[in-house]
Amino acid sequence: MNQYLPTTIEVLTMLLLWLVARGLSKALKKTGKGGGRTPSGLGGLVRFVLMPLIILALSWSLIVALQYLPHAAAWLTQNHSHQSAWLIFWTGVALLMLVEGSAHVIFSRSGSELPIPELLMGIFRTVAVMGLAFGVLRFELGIDIAPLLASTALLTAVVGFALQGVLGNLLAGMSLHITRSVMPGDWIEIDGVSGKVTETNWRETRIRTMGGHLKIVPNSKVSESTIHNMVKPNPARRHTIDVGASYSDAPDDVIAALVSAAGEVDTVLPHPDPDVYITQFQDFGINYRLRFWTRDYHRKEAIEGDVNRMIWYKFKRAGIEIPFPMSDQLLNDYLMLVNNQMKLDPKDQEIALITKALHDSELTQKLVLDEDGQPLLTLQDMQTIAPLARRVRYTEGETLFHQGDDGHTCHILVTGGLAGRVFGDKDETIMEFVPEEGSLVGEMSLMLDMPRSAEIKVTDSSVLLELGPEAFRGLLALNDKVPAAFARLAAERAAANEETMKKWVASQDDSDSTDLNESGFLRRFLGLLGR
Repeated sequence: MNQYLPTTIEVLTMLLLWLVARGLSKALKKTGKGGGRTPSGLGGLVRFVLMPLIILALSWSLIVALQYLPHAAAWLTQNHSHQSAWLIFWTGVALLMLVEGSAHVIFSRSGSELPIPELLMGIFRTVAVMGLAFGVLRFELGIDIAPLLASTALLTAVVGFALQGVLGNLLAGMSLHITRSVMPGDWIEIDGVSGKVTETNWRETRIRTMGGHLKIVPNSKVSESTIHNMVKPNPARRHTIDVGASYSDAPDDVIAALVSAAGEVDTVLPHPDPDVYITQFQDFGINYRLRFWTRDYHRKEAIEGDVNRMIWYKFKRAGIEIPFPMSDQLLNDYLMLVNNQMKLDPKDQEIALITKALHDSELTQKLVLDEDGQPLLTLQDMQTIAPLARRVRYTEGETLFHQGDDGHTCHILVTGGLAGRVFGDKDETIMEFVPEEGSLVGEMSLMLDMPRSAEIKVTDSSVLLELGPEAFRGLLALNDKVPAAFARLAAERAAANEETMKKWVASQDDSDSTDLNESGFLRRFLGLLGR
């Protein structure tokens, strides 16, 4: 028993040194002293050589301490080759880790990552350390490693036969890492599972789905499957949406509405441009195919849902009908509904809503006033104008109009939310504002036929009244005081937007009719009435 005691103590001492060094290195890395995962300097490089350096330091300290113990010192002298082999091995490990860390530093400073995947690097590291260990055993301790290699080969064959599945996953993982087919951070779809790759290791690939579920797929199955990678070689991907429209709607109008709907969604790329094709003439309508590109194909359902929402609002405002197959029962139900509606006036309720919205708006209550500050427009006046206005709906994210667009209408916010922004010459934001319900927007474009002076975005599902040139002439003709009131309003707004107004005047051919004062605006408005 005594003959094995020194060997047992030696093995336990080496194991204890390794455990202490491992614990200290982990503690130092957690405090940040060991650097980051990918080193970019000397501090990060220490992370790679930290553990072997700690083992060497502890080993030298232990050897020095044992010199003061006679029995221990005698044993060290007799077995000097053992301590030399131990120190040489860990010095070699430190050099190997230094080389690996230096490679990471070089590639990190050049702005790229080490081209060797982590899994493959782990295999290289293990083989190099085993080769170093065999070399130390052979040349420093004089141990014949041939029987050891033979037994290792036999053991490897037995283990390999018993762990065929595990080795298959290992080799498949190596193949995936070498080819970089699937890497952490990629959005992929494999066998109906879509998600983001969070980790790839020796055995498996972990995928976090859009629903937050973690799917663990063996590497062998990944390597055998067809992988849809949504971010490589670049994340740009094309989406396709099929939409139907009736034969009574002109194809050019439908195509324009579809392209406009795609352009309203922020995640849709402006280049390549969205495009639309007629794909089929069916019994009940024409089929169109809208195609557009995004960089977030993994969010396909949400993005296409936003585009479909925009399409409904665009079609609704443009009066474009989405047809559907008509069965005999549906046709009978439809004819009964039409027969009942023929007994009612479908416009009465709409006219009443527009009349109330006009009367409660900023236009009637605050802007068109007499010289004493009293409203000039009555509820009866708004009943006259209501048939000339249009009640339209917009959804969140749409743009009501862009700054610089030609404008011939104004809008009144009935319900919902809008946000305005004015841009400078260098496209910088110089002013932001939020119109309240009842506010009038775009009135200068309507009154003076000038370009839009701001961009208006829809921030919440909204209902607006749209007033065009015919409605404006109707307002001017209500009574003799209304043109003067609009002239005062135009003069106030012109003073507040002096620079924009000067640019507009410079673009006009008839400068006599565009004086930036109340009398000039009044002449223009009276001219619209033929006076």
